[in-house]
Amino acid sequence: MNLWSYIGIGIVALITLKFIREIGKGLPILEFLLLIAGLQWIVGPINSYGSSVQHYKYYMYVDEAVYMSYVVPAFVIFSAVIFLRKKKLLIFSEIDFEDYVRYGKPILLIGIVADALSSFAPPSLAFFLFLLAQLKFIGAGILLFSSSKKDRYIFFAAIGYLFFKSLSNAMFHDLLLWGAFLFMLWAIKNRPSFKTKIFIFLGAAILITGIQLIKGSYREQVWGGYDGSKISLLLNILTDELDTTNFAEDSEQEELNMRLNQGWIISAIMKEMPENQPFAAGETVQEAVSASLLPRFLNPDKKIAGGRDNFKKYTGLDLGENTSMGMSIMGEAYANFGGFGGIIFMLIWGFFLTIFWNSIVTFSQNHPLLIFFIPLLFLQVVKAETELVVVLNHLVKASILVALLFWSARKFLKWNI
Repeated sequence: MNLWSYIGIGIVALITLKFIREIGKGLPILEFLLLIAGLQWIVGPINSYGSSVQHYKYYMYVDEAVYMSYVVPAFVIFSAVIFLRKKKLLIFSEIDFEDYVRYGKPILLIGIVADALSSFAPPSLAFFLFLLAQLKFIGAGILLFSSSKKDRYIFFAAIGYLFFKSLSNAMFHDLLLWGAFLFMLWAIKNRPSFKTKIFIFLGAAILITGIQLIKGSYREQVWGGYDGSKISLLLNILTDELDTTNFAEDSEQEELNMRLNQGWIISAIMKEMPENQPFAAGETVQEAVSASLLPRFLNPDKKIAGGRDNFKKYTGLDLGENTSMGMSIMGEAYANFGGFGGIIFMLIWGFFLTIFWNSIVTFSQNHPLLIFFIPLLFLQVVKAETELVVVLNHLVKASILVALLFWSARKFLKWNI
């Protein structure tokens, strides 16, 4: 490893420690964002550089010194802005959330209905219903703070729903993200000790690694029409993958390295540009802003989320017909502005996120129920692999939805929120 790699490891370790310490004191959403990004942009690539096993396609395309000399300074500046400018959220112990528990079940019901309707609704309503469907987890989070045991059981039922739905559709993003958000709420309610938080954090790391290890094989079976017990299938695949003989195989290590590392995409962009493709000079940023602010009927050329076009253009790599990958904010920054410009962009992006966060903190001082909606607002933002068009589109649309929900609840339902 070179000096930048050691600095990168150090900053990720500090972020990890800060994230664990903040659990139980508030909602460390931005720390969670930095932790995910640091693991996938820095730790994953370092692991890949140090591994003797390389995937034929998903490998690091530039030398470690070249990659780290861009990513680590950009990440350090991005992290520093967030830590220095972020306002502290209201301390939950100072708020009596029992006053808001009565709103938990109606919010939960809206989410359940939206989830049911999403299977029949036209594509034009898909994203709107997707956002509304997330309210079932917000409602469950509110009910956790109820004095009634029956209400609190709904919170744990929501976690069970996440698990079994993930098994059913072989998609684990919701389980991991909402599981983390709900755990943050549980920690606020129960104030676990630092030792307990460390234990849970390590357990979560093992769980995530296990899911990444078996995800490909599990999806192949489920999407291929498997109709038996999904739990048995999951355990059988996991047992097989963890077998020492199988795990020693190069293919298993390749799969794990690839899934824990988003840096290979950034490195592919760095190799491709500007040698074979000129820098975009803000083109994708302009497209992202336009797509997030204007509805499709006013912007018929609106960028479609999914990442295929940008990925192929700026990495020079082909994708399968049904495969979609994002460049990540870090990769997109380089694709537009190069090394130094990309670092400046990450500085600006950090300022933007803290301005948005601080606005939420300010509003939540008079509307404490808003705190429970923060995970919905940041659901796509915390993902390290998403590109700007996805992040901004979600952030803007989710903010509008939450504002409309609060306005409607106060005006028509007379909720005191």
